[in-house]
Amino acid sequence: MDVHVDSETAPLRSVIVGYPDNFLDVEPEIINETQRKFYDGPDAPTKEAVTEQLNGFISVIEAHGVTVHQPRPLPYIPDQMMTRDIGVVIGDTFVVTTMAAKSRRHEWRGYAHLFEHFSPHTKVLFGPEDLVIEGGDVIVDKGKVFVGIGQRTTLAGAAWLMQLVPEYEIVPINLRGLTDGEDVLHLDCSFLPVGENSALIYPGGMREVPATVRETYDLIEVTREEQQRLGTNVLSLDPQTVVSQPTSQRINDEMRARGITVIELPYSEPPKTGGSFRCCTLPLHRSF
Repeated sequence: MDVHVDSETAPLRSVIVGYPDNFLDVEPEIINETQRKFYDGPDAPTKEAVTEQLNGFISVIEAHGVTVHQPRPLPYIPDQMMTRDIGVVIGDTFVVTTMAAKSRRHEWRGYAHLFEHFSPHTKVLFGPEDLVIEGGDVIVDKGKVFVGIGQRTTLAGAAWLMQLVPEYEIVPINLRGLTDGEDVLHLDCSFLPVGENSALIYPGGMREVPATVRETYDLIEVTREEQQRLGTNVLSLDPQTVVSQPTSQRINDEMRARGITVIELPYSEPPKTGGSFRCCTLPLHRSF
C-alpha cells in the first residue's frame, strides 16, 4: 500500500474514513464545545443519523475511485469517526499522533492493522506521550507543513514535528482559543488550501496570519458564522473537486468562481461531534 502525502489537494488515492457503527456505545468524554452544546440537547446526534450521512460521504469518495479503509471497532472508544486527528502522513512518514483527550489516546489501534500493508519505505512513528499533536492541526502543502498551536497541539508538539521532517518548511500558526472568544479547535477549522492555489481562511481564528500564507494562496475569507458551521472543513478529492456542506453556499460559490467543482453533500450530524468532512478522513495517499 502506497503511503505518501505532500499536498492538501492532490488527487486522493486512499483514505481512512471514520467508523460510525459503535457511535456512543460507550459513555463519551465531552471534549469540545460543540459536543457540550449538542450531546445533552434535543438535537443530539444519533448513531442512525450519523451512520447514514457518513456512509453517504463514503459513497461519494468511492465514486471518485478512491480506496476507502475504516478503523476496526474498539469496544472501549465512544467515537471513532474523526480519523484526521489520530494520525497524519507527511511525505513518506506516517505519524501516530498524541491526543489531548485521554479517551482518544488509544484510538489509533483501530487502524493499526493497516501498518503491515504499508510500503516497506514507509516510516511509522509515534508521537511522544508528554506532548500533544493532533492531525487536524497539521496541513501539508507546497513544501510546507502548517501547524496550528492552540486548543490541542502544543508548542512542544510543533517543535517535535519540526525535527521529524527537516525537509519541509514548518509554518507555526498560533490560533485563538476560548479565552479569546473564539472556538477554533484545530487549524483546519480556520485555514485550508483548496484548488490549485487558493485557500479558505478565517483570519479571526489566528493571532496573526503568517506572511507565507498571504504570499502563497489566493485567500477566500470565511466569516465567523461560516467558521462556526465548520465551513473551512471541506475535503479535496483533487485540485478541481471539493466536498462541502450545502449550508456553506457563499463559500461554495467562491470556490466555483475559481474553477473548482463543489459537491454539496448534506452533513449535519457528524459535525455535532466537532468535525466535518476533513475531520472524518485521514488521507494515506495523494498523488498526481
